[in-house]
Amino acid sequence: MTQRILLGSAFYLLWVGLSGHFSPFLLATSVLSVVGVVALVSHLGLISRDFQPFTLIAGIVGYWGWLLVEILKANFDVIVAILRGRISPAMAWLPASQKSQVFRALYANSITLTPGTVTVVAEGDHFLVHALRRDGLGSLAEGEMNRRCTALDARFRGARP
Repeated sequence: MTQRILLGSAFYLLWVGLSGHFSPFLLATSVLSVVGVVALVSHLGLISRDFQPFTLIAGIVGYWGWLLVEILKANFDVIVAILRGRISPAMAWLPASQKSQVFRALYANSITLTPGTVTVVAEGDHFLVHALRRDGLGSLAEGEMNRRCTALDARFRGARP
């Protein structure tokens, strides 16, 4: 029960923080909405006594910060490549070592959010990625983004990274 109350509180605070609306009607209906979401999540078996979703907050915030820096660096690289005419498009299959679909999607979306790269196909445990420059594909092949998403996935599943 504590898990449900904490999760509901987190959802409610997130909703209030993001909406910025404080009318009594919206606050009351948001409570009903949060109760419905927590009930659905419970029914789907996504809340367990052993799982503490709040332990992921630091890891996810850290990942978002790292991804933001990578996006900014990739923006600069794409601008320079276009201005200098050094575009060398390439495609390659890259491994995706995440076990859960949530973090596999996070990895695929992170690739696509990074300028100059797009996840074209997600098939099994590999992604087909298109890059504006071969160098961009090389940095993805090094696997830092994959490693970070896999570490978050392991924490989510309660396993050791």
